[in-house]
Amino acid sequence: MNGRRNGTQSEDRLRQSEKRRRGQTTLDFAIGMSLFLSVLIFIFLFIPGLLSPFSAGVQEETVTTDRVADGLTMGMLGSPQRPYVLDEHCTREFFAGNAPPSGCGYESGGSPEERVGLDPLRENVNVTVSGNATATAAADELLCWDSGNQELVAASAGCGTVLAAGRAPPSNNDASVTALRAASLNGQDVTVRVVMW
Repeated sequence: MNGRRNGTQSEDRLRQSEKRRRGQTTLDFAIGMSLFLSVLIFIFLFIPGLLSPFSAGVQEETVTTDRVADGLTMGMLGSPQRPYVLDEHCTREFFAGNAPPSGCGYESGGSPEERVGLDPLRENVNVTVSGNATATAAADELLCWDSGNQELVAASAGCGTVLAAGRAPPSNNDASVTALRAASLNGQDVTVRVVMW
């Protein structure tokens, strides 16, 4: 009996020494799994940030839209010496889709994107000039250049060159970026609206 007891005691000691050699407890397992999951979550959160400089987003469109709006109002449709004062001849020819006359700063090209220096395969632009051409105090209408009277009129009145270029912007406001610039055209206050998507 004494031999049997010694045998079971030695088996117990053997099992305990085996557990000690293994060196893993429930607490060790919990810490290891927590560390593994933390690293995995960090990787999933960090990788999209690494790839974001290579994907175009709203921030890039915002900068480009501001650049186009500033370029149009500070030089392309007028003179850099007189920013925000649009030249009637340059403005009319830009919206008519014609080549730039001497002294105008926009590019020659068929599409509005090409005229403002954008790639028409990657970016879309819509440029409009609006203002108050009627006696109504708060009117903000799309304007038109009346060549006969050499003045700005509301586009709804019918005239020569409507001051709008480009395709209609998407109806979903989240898909487009808009920049507005106040300017002067033919002595009248106007708003140049640039929409990109």
